[in-house]
Amino acid sequence: MARSFATLAFFGGVAAASLSTSAFTTRAHAEEARPRAARAPVPLDGVAAIVENVTIFRSDVAARLRLFEQRLSNDPIKRRAEMVGFSKEIVSHLIDEELIKRDAARLQIDATDADVSDGIAAVAQNNKMDRKALELEIVKLGYTMGQYRDEIRRQIVEQRWIMMRAGGKIDRKKTPDAASFQAAFEKIREGLVAELRMRAFIEIR
Repeated sequence: MARSFATLAFFGGVAAASLSTSAFTTRAHAEEARPRAARAPVPLDGVAAIVENVTIFRSDVAARLRLFEQRLSNDPIKRRAEMVGFSKEIVSHLIDEELIKRDAARLQIDATDADVSDGIAAVAQNNKMDRKALELEIVKLGYTMGQYRDEIRRQIVEQRWIMMRAGGKIDRKKTPDAASFQAAFEKIREGLVAELRMRAFIEIR
């Protein structure tokens, strides 16, 4: 049975990758053994995109990509191609999230800690789990509880922003069931974000 732990409504669960401490230690020792003059500069981070005065770093993209590694092919060639495709999608999503965050703040749309707790409780209820079981699944997905709360808060704010911006654009009579309502909701979100993109300075690198 599919479970949507990572979000309130939109996306399915993903898994985090494990990192090898020994591999990093070995590489660090090898670097120390090289003559200092032979070392090439190693950038600590890179810029993936700029949205107005906010920078989206490559590390932000990499952190999000790690949540999707379980979905990638085991074939090295296919895996590299999939990583490139996922990375481009992630950059686009991070840009959209930043644009929505800025506009929501301008409209004074927020979510309280109580709203976030209610949202997490709803996720647990929808997946027929108690709080402890949900927290274990969240850790398996690669989130800390703090990160998961931030993600739920972001989604609540985004949903409230869409509803405020959409106004009466969603006709309840034409969307009687959850699937049709969700489709209409996503279409309106796409149009609203497109408007934000047209008015914003965005540079993708």
